[in-house]
Amino acid sequence: MIALARLHALVPCACAACALAPPPPVPLPVGDEEVLASLAQPALDRRCADASCHANPDRPFAVYSPGRRRADPARLHLLEPLTPDELAANARAIAALALEPLAAGEPVDTCLVLCKPLAVSAGGCGHVVGEVFAGTDERDYQALRTYLDTLALPEDP
Repeated sequence: MIALARLHALVPCACAACALAPPPPVPLPVGDEEVLASLAQPALDRRCADASCHANPDRPFAVYSPGRRRADPARLHLLEPLTPDELAANARAIAALALEPLAAGEPVDTCLVLCKPLAVSAGGCGHVVGEVFAGTDERDYQALRTYLDTLALPEDP
């Protein structure tokens, strides 16, 4: 009985030790801000940033979009350009989905930003709401791909 009491006393200590060592932060890929603002953001606005989809902050890959989702709720319905902070947040959302393929040296097409909305018949990986892009030749698909092609992992200091 004493051994069992000691075991119970040690379990919280063992669990606490695990919780003290979080993994180190992973630097996200960085892309061309001008290409993001001029090509990718308009594509996100047209194809992804509906309030029922990725303009919803509770959804995965939540993005900011004029008139749909803003960092400042008072600006929600204003059709004005995104702030630099909102654009940077969208860049981080894209970069987070591109990190794994880039780190693995995989083609940018495998990034979920391109793979999920693409029709399965065109090489996509399936999207709950169905296809957003029928093929890789669509203008908005190409705009997102152009931005993803600018992403690069940061150099080690």
